[in-house]
Amino acid sequence: MKSVIFDFNGTLFYDTELHVIAWKTFIKQLIHREASDQEFKEKIFGRDNIQVIRNYFPDLDQESCEKYSQEKEVIYRKMCEENPEITHLVKGATELFDYLKENNILFTIATGANKENVDYYFEKFGLDKWFDYEKIVLDDGHIKGKPHPDVYLLALDKLKAEASECIVFEDSPSGVTAAHKAGINKVISVQIGEEFDLDVAATIHDFTDAYKLI
Repeated sequence: MKSVIFDFNGTLFYDTELHVIAWKTFIKQLIHREASDQEFKEKIFGRDNIQVIRNYFPDLDQESCEKYSQEKEVIYRKMCEENPEITHLVKGATELFDYLKENNILFTIATGANKENVDYYFEKFGLDKWFDYEKIVLDDGHIKGKPHPDVYLLALDKLKAEASECIVFEDSPSGVTAAHKAGINKVISVQIGEEFDLDVAATIHDFTDAYKLI
């Protein structure tokens, strides 16, 4: 394969628990009660920030939605700082980055995270050692989120890569769908539960020896 695209949250950084804590904290501030497990399934999981906020406040204008989104992410980044034991890249990730770089394989990140979070990840994890920031695809407020293929199509364009010669690492069913819609057939599942019937080339639990899949 000539190129690799990584999802980030839940793939390179196992931060789902931190996002859950952040959403619980933020929603309680807004509606003065805890969000139930059922609400998380119906209103939060698998949705971008604006969708989540509109699920609670359907008539809120775009500017206010974006403001709330930023406030939630401030809480999330604080959670990252308060939980150093889990705020690190997944085992084997940096070794895989080194392998890709040494073998002149193009690679980047396509994420639903906003710029502030991506900036935080670059500083926290030293991502500039491996990644060109200009080739990162992130949520700029204009790109359709997964399962739409837009993030992967844009990542391919930035890499000047062909979908048929690309591998994607993903942790969510919507991400797998987005990659396939972009024409990328080889998708590696990272910790996606077996209950999902997904067309993936392999399933891994971390990136130890992941270079063998390239």
